[in-house]
Amino acid sequence: MKWNNRSEVWMHFIMSVCGGFLGGYAVFGRMAVFGSAQTANLIELVGDILGRNTTDALLRFGALVLYIAAMVIFSVMSKKTAWNLKYLVLLVDTAAVAVLSTMPEKMDPVLALYPVFFAMSFQWCVFKGAEGYACSTIFSTNNLKQTVLSFAEYFLTDRELVEERKKSLKKGRFFGETILFFHASVAAAYAGLQFMGLSAVWLVLVPLSAGLYVTETQEGAIRGWISSLRFKNAA
Repeated sequence: MKWNNRSEVWMHFIMSVCGGFLGGYAVFGRMAVFGSAQTANLIELVGDILGRNTTDALLRFGALVLYIAAMVIFSVMSKKTAWNLKYLVLLVDTAAVAVLSTMPEKMDPVLALYPVFFAMSFQWCVFKGAEGYACSTIFSTNNLKQTVLSFAEYFLTDRELVEERKKSLKKGRFFGETILFFHASVAAAYAGLQFMGLSAVWLVLVPLSAGLYVTETQEGAIRGWISSLRFKNAA
């Protein structure tokens, strides 16, 4: 199962690439609206309510509803079904890409990013991290914090405490690599938008295809491991 455990890490990095690309697409392609999180959206929603901008308030409230709906759907499906929701994330992200490709350039940026609000929320629920770390694949604030703190602990811990330093170094590298994959994909989104316009969103299918391959290979390894256990028990 060693390879299978490592594949979890690579799947995490692949989904960070997807999250980074869609985040970059949203910011660079849709007037700096970040569709992967709710902090800015909720701040703007309060401003629209106080400023009595009913239309914008309703659009931002709709984005909030979609974000919450994805969380509710995840909760229900994780409790009531035995499905591997990783496959569903890949399907939802692909559907989001298809819908985004149809959104006109001149439409309201918040409305245009409704698919991102839903897809990234669902992705966040399913891909919570790897290696025992809670680590987001759709934004970087806490990942940056954990990277800095872990490396600080590594350098500040006495050299005699070898195991503690190893743990800090491992954690710092994991969160740092997540940031690297995420923001390398942000850069790819920027470049793609410069050369391909909004149709660059289709490039997300590349990491999604890689994610499908890793997930299917991982599932095959798990099925093989379970079958071998059953065979041993039967014997």
